[in-house]
Parts: sequence; C-alpha cells; structure tokens
Amino acid sequence: MSVDGTNLILQKKPTLALLAINREKETYASLISREIGSTFAHTANILGKLEDEGLVRFETNGNDNRVKSVGLTSKGKSTAVLVEKLVAVMDDTKTDSKRKTKSRKKDSPKKGVKEFARKLRVINDNIELVQKEELGSKNSISQEDFVRIGQRLGPYRRELRKIIKTGKKVEAKQAAILDKKIEDVLGGRERLRGQ
Repeated sequence: MSVDGTNLILQKKPTLALLAINREKETYASLISREIGSTFAHTANILGKLEDEGLVRFETNGNDNRVKSVGLTSKGKSTAVLVEKLVAVMDDTKTDSKRKTKSRKKDSPKKGVKEFARKLRVINDNIELVQKEELGSKNSISQEDFVRIGQRLGPYRRELRKIIKTGKKVEAKQAAILDKKIEDVLGGRERLRGQ
C-alpha cells in the first residue's frame, strides 16, 4: 500500500467504509454511505480511492449495469483484519491471548446479533424516511418521483432479499417483514402514480 493509501486508511470515514464492507461481504455504496454517516457523493469518492489502492472491487448485478455491489479484494480483506486488530488495541479490548480467546467465544454471537439488529433498525428507519419524504401527504407523484422512490428503496430490498435467501431462519423472517414494508411503500407509489 502506498503512503497515500496508508493516509487514506488512517482517516475515519474510509476506515468505517472498509470495516462496513468487511462486515457485509457484498454491499452497496448507498448502504455504506448511510452506515458511515456520509453523503453518497463522498462515499463514492472514498470507494473510488479504496478501489485505486486495490482494496475494493465493484461488480454489476444482473441486467442493470448501473447497480454495482462493492466487496473487498484479498488485499482489502487483509487490510480490514489489520484495521480491526488496530481498533481493538486502541480500544484496549484485547490485551492478552487468553482474554482474546475467551472474549471471542463469548462475545461473537452476541455481537453478531446486535449488529444484525442494528442493521435492520437502519433499514427500517430508512424505509420510513423514504415513505414520509416521498409519499407523505401527497395526492399524486410524477414519473420522476416514481423512479426516485425505486432507486432509494432498491439497495435495501436487495440487501433484505439476500438475507432472506442466505440468512438463518429468524433473520430471514425479520428481513421478510421489512421486505413486506418496502412492498407496501412501492404499492403506495403505484397508487399515487395512477392518480
């Protein structure tokens, strides 16, 4: 990694983006931007720099070449592991190997459950935000509004469908509830477009 790459990873937002991608394995820029509290444009800029350093890769999904998922390269995965270790040392959460082994065994399932619950809360909050901002008290919507609503909800829907398809039974059930909520918003969008 170049000196510029090192400086990039030592900044807060790029580090958070790298760790978010590592947690999710495959995700989307829009989800990362919400997770790290950044604008989409700034997140896209960060991801471009991470790609230049060979840490992330983009892949188009299906027939829509505009929709790209982002994942870590092998170099990115190695970097993310080192960054997580650095964060742990800085947080002074793991000081000796005995403590590290015990805490991983006890905390991993709880941490995973908490992280999943947090992810679902973020998705739920954003679905409600889209519903309020885009449909709210409107009597009708334009074609432009119709498309924008789909673009805003699309990444969440793909993420939820991935959980439904590959997640544990309980996770899939919770994701299906949120997917139904998106379906309801899209139904409302359809009704308002027709008026």
